[in-house]
Amino acid sequence: MNRFLILLGFFFTLHMAYAQSSKLSGIVKDSISTTAIAYASVGLLDTNNKVVDGMMTDSLGNFSFSNLQKGRYSLIVKFIGYNQKKTTVEIKGQKIIDVGSILISSASNSLEQVSVTANASGQKHGSDRQSYQASQYKNAVGGTALDIVKNLPSATVDANGNISMRGNTGIIVLINGKPSFLDPATILNQIAANDVTEVEYITSPTAQFDPDGKGGIINLKTKKSATNGFAWVLNLQGGLPSIDDYDNREVQKRFGGDIAFQYRQDKLELNGSANYLRNDNAGFRDGDVNTIIGDRQTFFPSEGERSFDKYNFGIRLNGAYEISDKHSVNLGVLASRKFQDRVADIHYTNRTIRPSTNQEISRTNYFNPNLQNKQGEFYLLDFSYQYKINDAHSLQLGAIYEYANIYGSTRNGNIENETDTVQWTHNTYTNPLRGLRLSLQHSWTLENAELLTGYQLRNDRQQGNFEYFASENGANNLELIPAFTGKLNATNNVHAFFSQYDRSFKNTQLSLGLRYEYYQRDLLLVNTNKEYPYDIHQLYPTFNLMHDLGSGWSWKLSAARRVQRNNNFELNPIPEREHSETLEQGDPELLPEFTTNAETGLVKKLKAGSIFLNAYYQHTKNPIQRVNSVYADTILSRVFTNADQASRYGVEFGGEDKLLSWLKVNGGLNLYNYKISGQVLDYQETRTNQDWVYSINAGVQADLPKNWSTGLQVNYLSERPTVQGRDSRFVTPHFNLNRAFLKGAITAQLQWQFIELGDWGVNEQRITTFSNDFYTTTNYIYEKNVFLVNLNFNLHKLNQILKLPKSEFGEKEF
Repeated sequence: MNRFLILLGFFFTLHMAYAQSSKLSGIVKDSISTTAIAYASVGLLDTNNKVVDGMMTDSLGNFSFSNLQKGRYSLIVKFIGYNQKKTTVEIKGQKIIDVGSILISSASNSLEQVSVTANASGQKHGSDRQSYQASQYKNAVGGTALDIVKNLPSATVDANGNISMRGNTGIIVLINGKPSFLDPATILNQIAANDVTEVEYITSPTAQFDPDGKGGIINLKTKKSATNGFAWVLNLQGGLPSIDDYDNREVQKRFGGDIAFQYRQDKLELNGSANYLRNDNAGFRDGDVNTIIGDRQTFFPSEGERSFDKYNFGIRLNGAYEISDKHSVNLGVLASRKFQDRVADIHYTNRTIRPSTNQEISRTNYFNPNLQNKQGEFYLLDFSYQYKINDAHSLQLGAIYEYANIYGSTRNGNIENETDTVQWTHNTYTNPLRGLRLSLQHSWTLENAELLTGYQLRNDRQQGNFEYFASENGANNLELIPAFTGKLNATNNVHAFFSQYDRSFKNTQLSLGLRYEYYQRDLLLVNTNKEYPYDIHQLYPTFNLMHDLGSGWSWKLSAARRVQRNNNFELNPIPEREHSETLEQGDPELLPEFTTNAETGLVKKLKAGSIFLNAYYQHTKNPIQRVNSVYADTILSRVFTNADQASRYGVEFGGEDKLLSWLKVNGGLNLYNYKISGQVLDYQETRTNQDWVYSINAGVQADLPKNWSTGLQVNYLSERPTVQGRDSRFVTPHFNLNRAFLKGAITAQLQWQFIELGDWGVNEQRITTFSNDFYTTTNYIYEKNVFLVNLNFNLHKLNQILKLPKSEFGEKEF
């Protein structure tokens, strides 16, 4: 009995000792970019500064210490190129202690004679995302966030500004993790490139993210303050006169500027920016339309100006305040305006023959002056509140309200033989958008794990008014045409519940998630009172795994189900006569695309960079296509429709490294096989198109003596298939030359964009579609050899360097 009691007491003592031991964990991040830092040294010291334990962070920046007793400890974090960070932690018997993110700052110190600067890694990789430092893309300076994104290894931007990732056009854009209802190009053009520190490409988003966007998510991280005080950066840009003459009726204007600030004082953090950019583009286009209707064949060759006048400006403000250790709030505001005029003054020759006899029926020359205007004001208000219940549990409440006043018009004329008016038309539209997002999320920190659960509500409403006027008696006698006029009310609602489980093992990070959504779409054609309802229940599972193989190697495996919902432009059935060749129209019964993604890859950390190789597969049901059919002799009807299915499998390879102490390279190659098939419109045959497609984004940057540097960036997209035809290749090379003054406080840059020294076909793209009763091809040629000058001022650093004269005697007397 005594032995039993002794044994029981022994086990009880062991149990109590184990129960009273604690586990301490956290993650080390860069203070500016907030990206995780792998292989940083973390030491744990007691009150006598004696080392209790030490370790290196894993490939995702995580660390953990186990079997710790009560007491006060010091955490010391060290990493090459960063300042040492010391944090005090007190253990009072808690079983699990998560210190969260430990932010360490780059060792950039201004001394009297010496300046020491460390550069963060240009690329980092996690189980679900790839992260890229914006500063490595010098050709984006003075531009917008879109100019940064187009340089990412798997990104492409075609001649029409359509963004693709791994060949997919369905992309969601976040700003500091906050979503928007607007299309990606509009959002990216609202943010100045100089205000972005990092871009994340989330290839396999976890369950807490919206499943929208078959191509994944792009998250822009803007500049924040790492230390107390103010920091200001000012950038000015101006364009030199155009080199090439495209016989456009106006001279292009290119100028702009942006200013950003960051302020931090203890628990208060403020940051913001303001920007203006005028960026006109000259251009030209030539094309041909060939239609067959019965025994009539019409040829409609054309050529003429296609240029853009465009500007955008905006402000962004964000504030965060830590009320106490348990409560913090964040408030953000974004306001911007975007304007674009597209001039398409095209000369046509209309020739009709009878194919059976080759007899010419008619021949007429037309001049088609065409002006399309698009503009809008955009406002976004973002609020979030965080409540840390205890060390294990926290709540986050978020609300985003968005309003966009979108409107525009198209003025179109058809003038026969340059003098006789055949027809004038004028399309106008207003299409304001109102959107609201609400979210509630609970975080539960477990031992070596975290469980996220939450609810999200999304609602957006658009009330479009589309009017079409036409006249054969001059531009001042326009009459409303009811067949092309109407009002459309569109409402989208999404209720979502999700659960996300993240677990850390010794060398492995595992993430499992499941998201349930109920989606409801309502369209109402007000003029006819016709409704087009649609609703669906769906599950979206996610899986991500990252394993540290050692010696700087990591392996990842991911899978997710995604959706590409239809936007209101694709659904709008009210016809629009954009120009003489086309009649555009949406389909209110379009179905969303559902895509299954799977990928695996390897990452190798180099001494001064990293390389990666990923293989992926995607299968899409109901892929949305924009297709043509014959409307009249010289007019094609352009509509949206669902094909049956599409598949894409491919590989991407990329990385960045320092080949020499003064020479950096970055780049990426994406190669995939794309196949799409389905029955298109009323054509009886099933159309199938398949081919290999590749894109290359590569750059080199060299640091030269006496504070000079130079670089070259090339973006190349190969020819690729569509369901009805092919799009030609698209290539854009850019050169930059930089000179720093006053210890880097001022930087001057010369950019040479769209370099063409011969006849390479730079910055132009031919789009071709065809069927058994039509053939159309158009070559869009945009301005080449554009020169820009940028001046960047770091006002905080400049103020420290410039020792302005001050009063000596007067100051004393005062």
